[in-house]
Amino acid sequence: MCKQLSLLPLMNQYDKEGFIRDTTYFEIEACGTEPYHLVFNINTYSLFIPDGKSDWLVETVEAESVIITKGSYNGKDNCLELMFADNTKTLFTIIVSEEQFTCESPLKEGWNGELYIFVGSIRNCIQKFENVYYRVANNLPFGRPVEQSP
Repeated sequence: MCKQLSLLPLMNQYDKEGFIRDTTYFEIEACGTEPYHLVFNINTYSLFIPDGKSDWLVETVEAESVIITKGSYNGKDNCLELMFADNTKTLFTIIVSEEQFTCESPLKEGWNGELYIFVGSIRNCIQKFENVYYRVANNLPFGRPVEQSP
């Protein structure tokens, strides 16, 4: 649920392991205009999705890992492709622009972290992925799986 209170800035609170404990995302204007927002801290990714914008998540149910690739997309630098990898040849992906990404800690290439997906509220974690791979490419969509498993 988005409350559309535009006076609040986007702020996140974390525990000492880097897990998100609170956010203002679901209370600010961006929640109504951005389809999602990705946050990274230490080894934890959190994807925030407003109510009514999560229909595509059914495509990710079988995914075993998430591959996040940073690159340029449609003339914009610093975009992220989130590819939900399963055992099929058709991999589901979304693109997150720089404006939809908050990075609290430096990212490093390779297998690291987990991804939690929250819909409508920080208290509604509907999916968790334990294997997340981060890499950098020139252009997106990159769409290639990672050769090795964690």
